[in-house]
Amino acid sequence: MNAPTAPVSAEQAMRGMLELIRRTPSVAEITPEVMGERLGLPIKRVTTDHFGYAQPLGDGWAFSVERHQIGDVGPRVDLIFSPTGEDRPAPTPICTPNFGQFTQALEGMGFKRQRARGEHGRWTYDAFDRPGQHVEVYPLVTDGADMAAACVHMVLVR
Repeated sequence: MNAPTAPVSAEQAMRGMLELIRRTPSVAEITPEVMGERLGLPIKRVTTDHFGYAQPLGDGWAFSVERHQIGDVGPRVDLIFSPTGEDRPAPTPICTPNFGQFTQALEGMGFKRQRARGEHGRWTYDAFDRPGQHVEVYPLVTDGADMAAACVHMVLVR
């Protein structure tokens, strides 16, 4: 697998995740080599069932992508964007593609969409299903922002 010559951007990480979803029919088939090739990242193995990559993005953000075992549920791949400090940085660096663009790409791959709501009817994430795959995309919505312009906070794939 080829290591990137420079740190990747949030956009490269999200486009790589879409490529991983598009080209891999089941999370069970994802090896460190497959993940590295499809994401274009130098994946590190932690244990037999746990491997991934993390890096700072700058402007107060970092990201991680990992495949790990979730109890009896099975393997899951997580792409997560996190603030690096105590401050709440502006989400601009992690907002391309935005939530709407990322989820439209999933629908274009044949996924069926369902909105998940939590306590008091609050929107928590959108779930996408097709045979062999379940994807949850969690929004990062800033105060007063248009829901369509939400950023992607987290993508979980089973």
